[in-house]
Amino acid sequence: MKQPLTIPQNDFIREELKKDAFALRVDHVQPNVNIQDRINEASLHLKNIFQDIRKEGKIQLEKIVLIKAKVAPVIADAAMNPDIYSLFDEPHADNEYTYQHNIGVGIIATYLGMKLGLSKENLSALTLAVMLHDVGKTRISDNIVEKPGKLNEAEYEDMKRHAIYGYELLKNIPGIPPSIALTALQHHEREDGQGYPQGKSGKDIHLHAKIVAIADVFLAMSSSSGHAVL
Repeated sequence: MKQPLTIPQNDFIREELKKDAFALRVDHVQPNVNIQDRINEASLHLKNIFQDIRKEGKIQLEKIVLIKAKVAPVIADAAMNPDIYSLFDEPHADNEYTYQHNIGVGIIATYLGMKLGLSKENLSALTLAVMLHDVGKTRISDNIVEKPGKLNEAEYEDMKRHAIYGYELLKNIPGIPPSIALTALQHHEREDGQGYPQGKSGKDIHLHAKIVAIADVFLAMSSSSGHAVL
């Protein structure tokens, strides 16, 4: 499958993150808080929420409220943190990968949304969308989701269904924008139409899904975990 970022493009984004981190250090002296501890706590919240969704087979509105209250603020703060680039270096166990990865993708996607000048409301919707973009994996076997190596063909086809499962879980939840479910559905679509599940391309892909796709690929390419973009 074609990826939207080449190695040089990945290196460029990496350097831009470093440059902006330096600029933040110079212009915005922030209190000495351990953002990594807050990220780990947010990851634990997300893990508990996803495990509840797996057990219940649906998303209760209270889970959305909990994500907004306990996870989204940490993502927003981390996206403005002077040491944003170093936040992705901490190792984690394979069975924690999905939750830590979602947090990392959330930070990068929110950072990109800020750089794109999204409105406060639009940025908040993007942050919520990225927290839930992989929620469809709660309907995929843990043996597949947590597998550290390459998936076989059957496992890969099963894993690809998480985009549709996520959309089904999110589409009828009252009070959240349609972009949340669309991001879950489209975050593996690609500009050239070579993605999945619908082979959408260009303007037919929601902006939030495009941002999440870039953040997802960038973090996976920057990680030493060995996990592919799935």
